[in-house]
Amino acid sequence: PAPELGPRAHLLLPDLIDARVVVPDRPHDPAEVRAADRFDRIKRTRAFRVSTNSLGFRGPELRTPKSGPRVLCLGDSVTFGWGVPYADSYPARLANALGVEVVDAGVPAMKPSTMAAWAQAHAHGLDPDLVLFTRRPDWGGPDAYRDFERSVRLVQRAVSPTPVAVIMPPVSTFDVMGAKQQQIEVTTVRRMLPDVSILDLTPSFRAALPLPGVILEQDGAIQRVLRLPERAVVLEVSAPEHGLAQEIVEMFEDDRAVAEPLFFDGGHPTSEGFIVFVSAVTAW
Repeated sequence: PAPELGPRAHLLLPDLIDARVVVPDRPHDPAEVRAADRFDRIKRTRAFRVSTNSLGFRGPELRTPKSGPRVLCLGDSVTFGWGVPYADSYPARLANALGVEVVDAGVPAMKPSTMAAWAQAHAHGLDPDLVLFTRRPDWGGPDAYRDFERSVRLVQRAVSPTPVAVIMPPVSTFDVMGAKQQQIEVTTVRRMLPDVSILDLTPSFRAALPLPGVILEQDGAIQRVLRLPERAVVLEVSAPEHGLAQEIVEMFEDDRAVAEPLFFDGGHPTSEGFIVFVSAVTAW
């Protein structure tokens, strides 16, 4: 939770100036962040600063009237740029790469249905020329795929005739469920949205390896941490029913040099990761 950004960090306050946010700097389960003893559990942290414009978006004031093409990036914390300076976020890097205005409408913990509701209320008034819906299905609900399809269709109707494209953020190897579901998600979403352009960024992140660092492989009931580039086994433990083995979490806590290339916490890209992210988006 980051109350300095707004209510439960789900609605951003306007006109923030360098609000300081401290977050875990290793893979973690959401329950760990909410635990009463989280300050004892999580010693490995990173801090970043957040400023917002008068509309509550991370980034500069919007041009009024707009002077050229405008891209609207809808999304959650990945679009927001969780854990990195704004200049390193994907919307900021995309603006520089394309030479156009890019609106960072990413809000931490935004779900597809919430993104759709926000777009229905606000997107048309921003007059975008392209909308990038950046999210994977939300498995916290009863029917993740139908919710995702419905959310994209609602955004399409909200901004019609402006085109809407879908970006599926990269999955960390330390996201056990995400890694297992990744290819199934892509295949299913493409089948449900055959007329929508869809980019899955996980292959781009995997293609950027090997870089120095560690990755996770799950082989049945075994979780295995491998050191890159030689793929030497660093740790091999029994896999829990859900998530990461505690021994792996402790490995990250004990040695700050242990890190997955291009990710910092099992879900969010580093500044270097966003270079790979935007390179793939720009080419697409």
